[in-house]
Amino acid sequence: MPTALTQQPTLPPYHLAPSSASTSEQNTPAADPKKKSAPKRRRPQDATSDSADSSSQPSRTREGPKKKKANRACFHCQKAHLTCDDSRPCQRCVKRGMADNCTEGHRKKAKYLLDEEELAPPEPQYVPSDTMYSAYGGTPYALGSEGANLEYSILSAILGNSPDSTGAQNAGSPAAPSATAAWAGETAAGAGSAIAVGPQNGAVVYQAVTKPYDYTEGYHFLMKHLPTRFDKNDILRIVRALAIFRPSLIALQMPLSEEDEVFVEKCFQRSLIELDKLVSFSGTPTVAWRRTGEICLVGPEFCMLTGWEKEELIGRRKYIYELFENQSVVEYWENFANHAFENTTQSVYSHCVLLKPSGAPVPCTFCFSIRRDIMDLPSLVIGQWLPLL
Repeated sequence: MPTALTQQPTLPPYHLAPSSASTSEQNTPAADPKKKSAPKRRRPQDATSDSADSSSQPSRTREGPKKKKANRACFHCQKAHLTCDDSRPCQRCVKRGMADNCTEGHRKKAKYLLDEEELAPPEPQYVPSDTMYSAYGGTPYALGSEGANLEYSILSAILGNSPDSTGAQNAGSPAAPSATAAWAGETAAGAGSAIAVGPQNGAVVYQAVTKPYDYTEGYHFLMKHLPTRFDKNDILRIVRALAIFRPSLIALQMPLSEEDEVFVEKCFQRSLIELDKLVSFSGTPTVAWRRTGEICLVGPEFCMLTGWEKEELIGRRKYIYELFENQSVVEYWENFANHAFENTTQSVYSHCVLLKPSGAPVPCTFCFSIRRDIMDLPSLVIGQWLPLL
């Protein structure tokens, strides 16, 4: 019986065996049609070839001869930070029409190379004061300070009102009294006389004030004045207000010498002169007084409002609380005690009733500010009123 031969199926030549196919599938990942192929890294042969190609190309160089840099540039080229040449005038200045001004530029030296004359500061040029005053077409004012005289001369030239040629030439000589200048100054401690009209400069102030001002007399007058007008409760409120700031005043005044107090009084009188100028420019009823209440300066508008005469308020040593109604006096001293040592740039606002010489009331709105002296003591009080119509 013939045996049957089994024929094995033959595989096509391109078909791999199952084992080999599985191993190849494990080694090579499946290709994703959406994923882009990573860029190939440039081989070193390519770099060498690129360098060879670049070397073969002609280099881009500036045609013509290279411009030689000068040892030192001229002034114009140095200022413009441009390259210059050694010829004078240089080509750039010739083209720009500045050949006549083409000079060597200045080169800065190090400090250790400078000479002693170069290290010394330049001396200020002195200009005579007469030349400065003549430039503004006027003679100097008699203000006791050359700087202040020059400022007023400049202001007069701007306003077209030059100073009078017949005015005082010497700063030490007293000038004619102003029509609106009014200030009170004590020439001696405890003296009751006061100067009603003051000078235009501070020279007379510095000569007249020789003794400090006696503030205790003002408080003694207040203690005598209170029982004549107020009841017991109002007197107690005013005394409590005085007890708030009087100890601080006494503590600050104890280390002061007599020379210090005289200097403070001179500064006070000098500030009244400047304040009088400001009051003359303002149309608001204004009065200035000391911390004791003694009136030192009165504006003409306040006299028109209340009917009081300026000479009566200043020359007879009048106190500001004598012109107030009783309730206004109590409120004033309480406000003064609370703000005596506070910020001097702020003002205190309240309601006030003024009294005319006949006793008629004048209701007003009232504000005052407290100024301190060089020793940080409250010395000057400036008050302003507006009538309630």
